[in-house]
Amino acid sequence: MEKVNNKMSVYIAEIIKNERGTILTSGVGHITQGNFLQEAYKIIGCRCVDCRSFEYNGTEYDVWFDDEFLLKNGPLYPTLFLGELKPNFFDVICGNFIIAKCNEEGETIGISTDEAKELGTFMQKSIDKLNRAAHMGLLGGVKTA
Repeated sequence: MEKVNNKMSVYIAEIIKNERGTILTSGVGHITQGNFLQEAYKIIGCRCVDCRSFEYNGTEYDVWFDDEFLLKNGPLYPTLFLGELKPNFFDVICGNFIIAKCNEEGETIGISTDEAKELGTFMQKSIDKLNRAAHMGLLGGVKTA
């Protein structure tokens, strides 16, 4: 786990909207150790978070996201695909999120530089799966040829 000046490294994905459109950015960010929840609310842009664990390349991670993203007005922006490309075998996270880990006591801890690189690869695979899932009609849309 990387720690700098009482900050822990986490992986952050954020949607940026401007007059030209909407893009997803992702990469390493830092959160104050011991102040994770308060900073997560600000980064994610919500008042209620949820957490889901997933495994990638033998490492267990936690993704923190807006628990109420389905209740908000406006379009949904799928940003993370967890699972298999089969009906009822996956979860889709919409909006901003944070990926961290937890220790044996259940405390949220940061990620290492190597884990951040792994998560970058994971994110690219997730985006590819989101695109394929949309093409297959798995995201509630119409299947495209």
